[in-house]
Amino acid sequence: MRLFNILLLLIYCNTSNSQNIYNYLGTIIVDNNQAMSFKLELTEKNGLVNGYSLTNIGQADETKSEITGLYFKSDKSFQLQETQIIYTNSEAPLNTFCYINMNLSFKSKFNKKHLEGNFRGNFLDSSECANGTIILMEEKKLKKKIKKIQKKINEVSKDTNLLQQTRVLKDGDDFTINWKKNNIILFVWDANQQDGDKIHLKINNDFVLHDFATKNKKKKIKYKLKKGTNIIEIIAINEGKSPPNTSRIELIDKKIKYPIITQLELGKSAIIKIIK
Repeated sequence: MRLFNILLLLIYCNTSNSQNIYNYLGTIIVDNNQAMSFKLELTEKNGLVNGYSLTNIGQADETKSEITGLYFKSDKSFQLQETQIIYTNSEAPLNTFCYINMNLSFKSKFNKKHLEGNFRGNFLDSSECANGTIILMEEKKLKKKIKKIQKKINEVSKDTNLLQQTRVLKDGDDFTINWKKNNIILFVWDANQQDGDKIHLKINNDFVLHDFATKNKKKKIKYKLKKGTNIIEIIAINEGKSPPNTSRIELIDKKIKYPIITQLELGKSAIIKIIK
């Protein structure tokens, strides 16, 4: 019996001394659809909760408030209230601050544990100042998720071609581009309605396309460049059903796209100079 009592005492001591720490980060949404960043850092021991909240994180009016409350193990919920301002970057008088009372509980979505619930805000005179909802996620997991998303965004940005401003070339016009790669990738198609426009396309006086009828489907051309100046010449050999002869050309150099539109009369030409 004495041994049993000692064991009970040890269990009680371990239970009474144990505490749980919760760090959650997310959004507080007021009923007028205004959203603000919101953080809770809580310590719970035997159902009693202490900690702080952080509102408008990193903003000019960032505010840290003391939190007290209760944790109910039976339904895994919190009743929390802001009791006083610890610090604020806001210049507003303290009697205009809104202190919030929260009812939050753990919910699982997409195998991730969230802390969600409603809040009611009151001024120091107990009059109501706001109400709405709070959605929070474990800070460590949320930051990890944000980091992963940012990594994907960076990868997409890295792989995305940089689009230059579209150039329109008319009879006798020319356009010069400084080139990096040894090859050029070039697409040709009808810029508007497919109306029977035909062109010659020459690179360094070599016919790459001869009597070619441009269509809505892109024609891909790959050509090895020489050192120095390379000349691409587009010549209109008719004007189709809807003059002038209009073609869309796109040049790709590594990650850079150069979109070009030619608008040519019969027998006229435009030139693109590629400097390698």
